[in-house]
Amino acid sequence: MPILVVAIVAMLVQQTVATTAKVGLPAMFPAVAADLGFDPNFVLVYTAGNAALGILVTAGCGGAIRRWGALRVSQAGCGLMALGLSAAALLAQPWLVLPPLVLAVALNASGSTVATPASSQILAKYAPPKWAPLVFSIKQTGVPAGLAISGFVLAPLAVAYGWRVALLALAALCILIAAGLQPVREEFDRDRDPTARPRFADFPRTIRDVLAAREARAMALGAFCFVGMQSLYMNYTITYLHEAMDFDLEAAGAMFGAATLVAIPARIFWGWLGSTFVRPRHLLAALAVVMAFSTAAMGAFDKTWSETAILAVAALVSATVVSWHGVLLSESARAAPPGEAGRITGGVLAFGSAGQVVFPQMFGAGLAAGGYQAAYVVIAVPAALVAVYLLKTDRPGA
Repeated sequence: MPILVVAIVAMLVQQTVATTAKVGLPAMFPAVAADLGFDPNFVLVYTAGNAALGILVTAGCGGAIRRWGALRVSQAGCGLMALGLSAAALLAQPWLVLPPLVLAVALNASGSTVATPASSQILAKYAPPKWAPLVFSIKQTGVPAGLAISGFVLAPLAVAYGWRVALLALAALCILIAAGLQPVREEFDRDRDPTARPRFADFPRTIRDVLAAREARAMALGAFCFVGMQSLYMNYTITYLHEAMDFDLEAAGAMFGAATLVAIPARIFWGWLGSTFVRPRHLLAALAVVMAFSTAAMGAFDKTWSETAILAVAALVSATVVSWHGVLLSESARAAPPGEAGRITGGVLAFGSAGQVVFPQMFGAGLAAGGYQAAYVVIAVPAALVAVYLLKTDRPGA
């Protein structure tokens, strides 16, 4: 089997389980909140905390990748996710929620956020430059696949057997995936440097390098906006449908899962388009415009909307907000010095994690000021501005 195919399959599996672990607990937040007696909108705090740690991990993981190899870092990430999910399953009475939740966020965020920089380092070695947007997009279909699993499998599992059982089952899956990646470790980690030493200085150095390079800086701005919007779609849609639209948990999960499935072919199509007929940056600008309008439309949902109309809008959001990654990541890897794709991609994604911190606060402010319509418009406007910036700077000397 060609090594590129092996790399794509291995990293696709890794990305799928990382995404499922990342959104698994938010997908079950309504059930957890009902069981323990706290406000389900607390999911916004969980999202922001997860992202805050993700900034440090994505920008600082370059040293670990150099020393132990991208595949080993991926395996370690699976182990951390398993520990985090297990800690979340120990949540007890409301007054005992905070300590295990903080531990769960720390472990789960650390494990899930290294998945993309590590896989980018591996794919950048084997993907032909022309086809990099398509290769990265195929791997990144693991994100909508993970979202679909959280909607179609985890939410019903939580209803049938309890959210604790669902979390522990997901933790066990993370361990199995870590073990399953071992046979390809020797090949994929040939470029590791056992003498390298991860340092705290890796974080500021990576951020400086991203900001200093025009192309990487543009991708960082796009990641800040797109990841922020995606985090709200991933972590809040089920709660939104359940709380505002009176969907039961299983129906909300099924609606979310069905809409998210659209992102799988969409990612592959955008990757193919970016590898053939459309300049990647122009494609990202077009996606930003569509995601702005479709996200704003989500805020207009009310009980007069049919399920078909709600699904159509959610699917359009999914086809853009959850489908840009392969194009942006391949552009980020292309802008990196030789052998530095994982580090620079991690730096770009650190700005994405910052978006995960900022956008829930923007959403919450809009929600308090003007309800759901205002909240969704507030997070949609930056996407339109990013589209303008990407087109304005896509010229020599910009």
